[in-house]
Amino acid sequence: MSNRRRRNVVSCFLRNGVLVEGVENVCNAVYIHFSSHFQARLVERPSMAGLQFHSLSYGEGVSLVKPFSVEEVKATVWDCDNYKCPGPDGISFGFIKDFLEILKEDVMSFLVEFHMNGRLAKGINSTFIALIPKVDSLQRLNDFRPIYLVGSSMYKILSKVISNRLRSIIGLVISDSQSAFIKGRQILEGILVANEIVDEARQCNKEILLFKVDFEKAYDSIDWAYLDEIMILMGFPTLWRKWIKECIITTTTSLLVNGSPTAEFPLERGLRQGDLLSPFLFLLAVEGFHVLMELFSANNLFTGYQMGRGDSIVVSHLQFADDTLILGEKSWVNVKGMCAAFIPFESLSGLKVTFSKSQLVGVNVERSWLLEAAKVLNCRVDALPFVYLGLPICGNARRLSFWVPVIDRIKSRLSEWKSKHLSLGGRLVLLKSVLSSLPVYALSFFKAPTCIVSSIESILNCFFFLE
Repeated sequence: MSNRRRRNVVSCFLRNGVLVEGVENVCNAVYIHFSSHFQARLVERPSMAGLQFHSLSYGEGVSLVKPFSVEEVKATVWDCDNYKCPGPDGISFGFIKDFLEILKEDVMSFLVEFHMNGRLAKGINSTFIALIPKVDSLQRLNDFRPIYLVGSSMYKILSKVISNRLRSIIGLVISDSQSAFIKGRQILEGILVANEIVDEARQCNKEILLFKVDFEKAYDSIDWAYLDEIMILMGFPTLWRKWIKECIITTTTSLLVNGSPTAEFPLERGLRQGDLLSPFLFLLAVEGFHVLMELFSANNLFTGYQMGRGDSIVVSHLQFADDTLILGEKSWVNVKGMCAAFIPFESLSGLKVTFSKSQLVGVNVERSWLLEAAKVLNCRVDALPFVYLGLPICGNARRLSFWVPVIDRIKSRLSEWKSKHLSLGGRLVLLKSVLSSLPVYALSFFKAPTCIVSSIESILNCFFFLE
């Protein structure tokens, strides 16, 4: 058995302080843990009346629920990778592309029926969950990351078609504070804004706070009723909401424990990572946090950072999916405002902040004051530079120490591969597809010193020529 497969075996773990071991006991404990995790919360959600969201026009709503066409379906299928992530039925998009002329009639019949009735047949939305270790030393079930193997090929086509429609209009209802999965917006925008704010604050000697939020199991926690209410407030058509509801409430899942599936159970909350709809639905859900922050700012319960002079721009938060960074002036009002904002958002959405993993950073703020504020928030204190969206904020790219993590990451990958007998072609594929992409993200934002570029090239050459 390979080291990787051996590491993925769930042989024993602690549950409520008791060691669970044995094949049957492990399977039962895993089933109980995850089936209870996905149960709906029995709490009364507060009203969302009075919250102001961007909304769709009538014409924009109609475009979402127009009849499906053969051309739309064909373009959707051809937009997918051929052999990436086949579902439980084993059918890939490559197979569908090769035999679309034969399958076309059945596919369109399925889509037309769904358009008319808004119903999915039992079993078409089944899912497997594989458990992947997050740490080397496994002790609890929380040390595993659930990875979804989503649905049948027919459901994937449906999900891709309606997610493409949602993608085309989602920028109209999502605020500029969000930069994920929206056409014309990029991940680097949030990093750029955060760097500009910190640089300006340091140069102008302004005291500001930055709070890096950690949401607990964000996708798994979304309340479905909350998501539906968000779509109502945004003006989504009733038929569209019926489609989305059917796509999420008909989900059943089975856990793969050491390769063997458990009994199926229904999901009662959360969005499946791997479902093509989920990223866009998650954006709709976290837009509620933006609206709450705007409400708090309007009522002087939170003061964001004011950039520039005159007609300045006020930035109170940046969002990229579940990565959220709150920015504001140094004040106890802001500290208490951050605490207060998360209370209604958690009650509404189901998303819970893990304050013990969240980080508070100050610019031109005394550490003693930061420590007191961190006690109120029950979070950790970090310092500049800190990492946001995988890149350091306020780091000095001209220093060699800035690039050490990038080089270390490349070397760590090489240490795993050097022990394996790879052909010349295999080494070339790894270099082109994996290793060469590792520094690209950092290099797309920061200019590396010549010696760092030379060092990376030297490491890659040594691996390729086995030096």
